[in-house]
Amino acid sequence: MNIRRTLAALAVASLVPALASAQALPDGKALLAKHVEAMGGRGAMEQHNSLHITGTFSMAAMGIDGAMNIYRAKPALFLQQITLGSFGEMSSGYDGTTAWSVNPMAGASILSGEQATQLKQQADFFSDFPDAGKYTTIETVGAEDFEGRKCYKVKLVRADSTGEAFQFFDAESGLAAGMTRTMENPQMGKIDITVVMSDYKDQGGVKMPGKITQKTPQGDVVLTMTAYEWDKVDPKVFALPDGVKSMVKP
Repeated sequence: MNIRRTLAALAVASLVPALASAQALPDGKALLAKHVEAMGGRGAMEQHNSLHITGTFSMAAMGIDGAMNIYRAKPALFLQQITLGSFGEMSSGYDGTTAWSVNPMAGASILSGEQATQLKQQADFFSDFPDAGKYTTIETVGAEDFEGRKCYKVKLVRADSTGEAFQFFDAESGLAAGMTRTMENPQMGKIDITVVMSDYKDQGGVKMPGKITQKTPQGDVVLTMTAYEWDKVDPKVFALPDGVKSMVKP
């Protein structure tokens, strides 16, 4: 027996499973496209001009919960209001020009830098329908379990240089199961968070998550959506609050 030849054959054989596994991973852009299709297609979202989401906010670790309202409108208008009983109301928004926040402890502020960029991205009416053209990297890096679901893990790097994230797509449904990324927190600086999206249901022709869990170092934040209402948002809700308006330079 030729030992060298045998060892070489074994070495080649050992590569076969790894190569097969790598070839089995679907293309990242194809996964993004499958997610968009699973949500109903971009065309389904284009039929609407605004969206009002009502629900609840809960942070069990701190014993905090309250009512939540989210307003969105084309092309990129956004308002989120969370009422926390005796703590008061926390709100943040983007009127197409200014990103801002108001909370009972810090008062009103105009956001800048990474915080403003993150809010603007969230304000995009089509933010749940990833546009491949907005990324320099869309790479499937593995298949793994994510929150009890078999998922494909895709590395996303935005073209606007706002960092990278790892998006997980359910291998069966194609819908986004969640993501991991580093975000800027006003009090804690950069923190690692995991976002889990679940309980998808058809809402006006668009499949939307009924529950979003944000896992942070401070504890889990759970957003539960109870109703989706399309095309009835008054544009006036996106106007800057008086405390923010007075801070805007003429």
